[in-house]
Amino acid sequence: MATASTTAPAPSTTRTDLAVLVILAVAVRLPAFTAPAHLTFDDGVYGASAVAMRAGWRPFREVFSSQGPLHLPLVWAADLLGGRSANTPRLAAVLAGAGLVIVTYLAGQLVSDRGGAILAAGLVGFSGSVMWVTGPLSSDGVALFFAGLTMLLVLQWRHHITLRRALWLGLAVSATISVKALLLPVVVPVALVLIAHRRVAPILAAAGVAVGSHLLLWLPWGPTEVWEQSYGYHLEATAARTPWANLGKILSTLVDRDLPLVFVVLAAMGGLVLARGRRRQPGEAGLTSPDTLLLAWLGTTLAVLIAEQPLWRPHVSALIPALALLAARHRPPRPVLIAALAVSVPLHGAHLGDLVRPAPFRGATAEVVTRLAELPEGALAISDDPGLVWRAGRSTPPDLVDTSILRIEVGQITTDSILAAAGRPQVCAVAVRSAQRWGSFPDLPAGLAALGYSVAQTDERGRVLYIDEDCDPG
Repeated sequence: MATASTTAPAPSTTRTDLAVLVILAVAVRLPAFTAPAHLTFDDGVYGASAVAMRAGWRPFREVFSSQGPLHLPLVWAADLLGGRSANTPRLAAVLAGAGLVIVTYLAGQLVSDRGGAILAAGLVGFSGSVMWVTGPLSSDGVALFFAGLTMLLVLQWRHHITLRRALWLGLAVSATISVKALLLPVVVPVALVLIAHRRVAPILAAAGVAVGSHLLLWLPWGPTEVWEQSYGYHLEATAARTPWANLGKILSTLVDRDLPLVFVVLAAMGGLVLARGRRRQPGEAGLTSPDTLLLAWLGTTLAVLIAEQPLWRPHVSALIPALALLAARHRPPRPVLIAALAVSVPLHGAHLGDLVRPAPFRGATAEVVTRLAELPEGALAISDDPGLVWRAGRSTPPDLVDTSILRIEVGQITTDSILAAAGRPQVCAVAVRSAQRWGSFPDLPAGLAALGYSVAQTDERGRVLYIDEDCDPG
């Protein structure tokens, strides 16, 4: 079994490793970044949100946001950095993916050797679960970068916590939960390190900065609005999935999207079992040992995901960095590792087809996007799949950039609210794409007809495009 190196690689070696890893990580994400179609529902939601913010609409106050108060400002900044072209909202995701590779490599140096660091960074950088949230735009990927950065700081400073370092840890935790509260479990290894030093001042400082800076981010957007959209909305959502069903979904997602990581973890676990009683992995013990900290992060994250209602497959990405670092720290002998990767990597590549070779819009969907693009200049459109509006180069009213099923279930989107939006003079089209979302409102077609909309297109799946020829984009 591999052990942590007693000497760090030369800085030039580290820079070379990072340059190669980052170039490869960005390269495999470029097809998703440049894809003409939105690749996930969230990709479309946040792309539409970026377009709304270009028009001056503010997060939470006008632009609905179900994530933390830092997420959409970061999307806005990345979009601005990229020049506000069709695909630049996705820059936030790609940069998060590259950043996560960097912090995982540096953390891997602290818990293993150079080979372990490269392995951990590679497993994370080419993880299907991670690629699905750091190619297409998603809050999960951006938050995961901050969580990885937090863990890197924990591992770097676990032996010596100063007041200043405690403040930085608090800021890192705040950034993580200010993008996505689901990644709160990263606070557990932070707490273990602070508690182990038995000093009250750093504990209070870290907690105060984490909570205070997080709440400070609420102020520009309105505390009531942030609470209702980021927290209250999720607390109202319900689902019927049991913890066992969630666990099954987690395991199936790992097999589908992270086969190399699964194989390496299983090989490492097998090596540990075989070595038990004959020799033990040398290393630290106690609250601040790398194993304790990584297992605490992994275990609490797993517990949260098992209890989450509802659990979505992108959320499984939260497990990947801790799993990769543990697998790298306890990686099996080189022949076993090579065999595990040789078997799993080709299969893994086959599962990434939709990311590395994203398909354009086809058939009826392509026709809808074309019709939306041909609307009069300045026209708005609304849809239960807002990505279609974004990819057509159109804007949607800021309160309907997110039309997820949860907003329907909690009563935020109703027939009346859709008709109110469709009745705005600037709105010229309504695209109903899902039987579970807007297709579930039986009175919607009659209401749209009463507003002057006519059916411009329908298909065999019951998806309908409504056009108002008399709209007034102004």
